[in-house]
Amino acid sequence: MKINIMAAGGQLGRKVVDTFLECGIDPQDLIASVRTPAKVNDLARMGIDVRRTDYDDPPSLKYSFRNSDVVVLITSTAMVEERKAQFDNAFEAACSCRVERLIFTSIAATGADSLFSIAPFYTYAEKKLQASDLGWTILRDGMYLDPVAEWVPDLVRMGRLPYPVKKGKVAYISRDDIARAIVYASVSRRHAGQIYDLTGSEAISMPQLAEMISTVSGKSVVFEFVSEEEFTEICRVDDIPESLVGVLISMYRAVDNGEFERVTDHVEVLTGKPPESVESYLRRMVGAG
Repeated sequence: MKINIMAAGGQLGRKVVDTFLECGIDPQDLIASVRTPAKVNDLARMGIDVRRTDYDDPPSLKYSFRNSDVVVLITSTAMVEERKAQFDNAFEAACSCRVERLIFTSIAATGADSLFSIAPFYTYAEKKLQASDLGWTILRDGMYLDPVAEWVPDLVRMGRLPYPVKKGKVAYISRDDIARAIVYASVSRRHAGQIYDLTGSEAISMPQLAEMISTVSGKSVVFEFVSEEEFTEICRVDDIPESLVGVLISMYRAVDNGEFERVTDHVEVLTGKPPESVESYLRRMVGAG
């Protein structure tokens, strides 16, 4: 079985490739699809078939998907309308190349009433897949824990965790655990036609998150509710693009709407192992830093 990982040079895609290898999958059974093959020369040296592809270039997608049994579709960070067009391109290429199954990485905050600005794209993509003749597995990712760990040095310097969240909780999950779930969902056909919600094992509030950061860093970090305007200014100081700031603001509105607090055991169902706890992950990553 040939498994094609899209965006294989990205943060999640590369973890997925590495996890396949760690699980003993033969490199010759993997295809790494990337926009810039030079970024993953090491994968080619391992014997992985590296193919240049671009979601905005339909011929490149058809080239990339040739002889692929399973395609792991990790979407880009484009805005909703662009993502919709990119998904359509990938969907048509998968149909044309007779791909057996698409593993689609969706999000927890999917639905017509979501406050998350990019949710309409995922709702559209999920419905299109479910109505198609393609085989599919949908993995709805919870909110990534990784960016929190990356922000810890700045949080320690500020002594505060500033989010525009009043009461919401988040069942954070790391990309490592998501990658494991993707691998197990990909290699077994029994997951075809299934939807899994990939979450951490507990939903935590922002004050609880600040307390965990304090514990693992050894420095006092307190949660501070900030307005959306104040959070926007913090993002600007960090040179975050304006378009992404709007997405982040909508994401935290979704948090307060309870859209990221659901907890499931689906990671363990897929992999046989529960997801790493927030405190354990932060301790491991802060120590590594």
